Amino acid sequence: MRKIILILAVAIGVSACNSNKNEFEIKGTLKNTNGELLLLKLMGVNDLITVDSAVIDENGDFQFSGKIEEPNFYMIEKDQQNYVTLILNPGEKVTLTGDANNLLKDYDVKGSKDSKLLMEYTGELMKSIEELSALNKIYQDSVNSPNLQQIIQELTIKSDEITQKMRTYTISFVEENPASLASLMALYQQLAPRQYILNPETDLEYYLLVDSTLFSLYPDSDPVKTLHTHVASMVESKKIAEMRNNAVRTGSVPPEIALPSPKGDTIRLSSTKGKVVLLDFWASWCSPCRMENPNLVTNYKQYHDQGFEIFQVSLDKTKENWLQGIKDDKLGSWIHVSDLKFWQSSVVPLYGIQGIPANFLLDRDGKVIANNLRGPALGEKLKEIFGN
Repeated sequence: MRKIILILAVAIGVSACNSNKNEFEIKGTLKNTNGELLLLKLMGVNDLITVDSAVIDENGDFQFSGKIEEPNFYMIEKDQQNYVTLILNPGEKVTLTGDANNLLKDYDVKGSKDSKLLMEYTGELMKSIEELSALNKIYQDSVNSPNLQQIIQELTIKSDEITQKMRTYTISFVEENPASLASLMALYQQLAPRQYILNPETDLEYYLLVDSTLFSLYPDSDPVKTLHTHVASMVESKKIAEMRNNAVRTGSVPPEIALPSPKGDTIRLSSTKGKVVLLDFWASWCSPCRMENPNLVTNYKQYHDQGFEIFQVSLDKTKENWLQGIKDDKLGSWIHVSDLKFWQSSVVPLYGIQGIPANFLLDRDGKVIANNLRGPALGEKLKEIFGN
């Protein structure tokens, strides 16, 4: 009997140890508080699920606890503008400090390696976004400047430097931390709407690295399973995109475009044959596109009489915004078309467009001779074609 009791005691002890391994605890202290309610939310694939709540006491202290089987993303939220994203693993005891009125920028986390990595990455990302926003402010304030073209060139160079620096940082981060969910999140970050830091079309190797590493470690984790499914889809999409790119490669005649103009007339890309044509994809909501438009205006004025045309396709949602963008940027001299279907536009899959601005330069026979010419590169190419 004593032997049976001993076996049962050991079994209960093992069970208790396994249970403790799945528990997590979060203790924190926030400044600038007044007894607010904090919510702990599980970041699901499609929604946020509140799993616990805590009232901040008079000392700014709060505490959460729970059980998890696999690492996952969680959010501690005071309100929609003040929250912290964490990556919790089973068994972790996390300490969080910060400013309740500025949680996104002013917090520190200990006891969770993945959460610390995510904090460091997010800090670099926020800094880059702020730098790009400052450049956009300079552009907006300089729209009526007589030196606008020079300002745009300088801003484009600085913007490219910031973007490239963040891209380099992201690649290094992913390569150094492929076993962390922080790298999973890094794969999908943006510097502006639809301006992703990494592109599945050109950076698939990093998605594959994180996917293969995480899936071997946490095959039952929901975010990891979602990544695994997405990467499989990316691989298939890349195969399809490569087939499409063969249709718009240098020396080829690109697919036909036949879309409505602002007046409702259907205009075909093939109708421009006989001219050197810049096929440009843009939208009024796209800040980089709007920054590039004055460059298009300058080159159009200089080379139009020699046979240069612009066929500009908008990914706008509404005709009103589309026409206002044309008016504000003084783009009315060339050809405009759009089906006003945003990213569901027929041209997106047809040309494999991953982001805008994007463009193709066509020769007088309608064949592609260059692509994605921005800033000074466009003027240099046109000068090569037309001379001074």
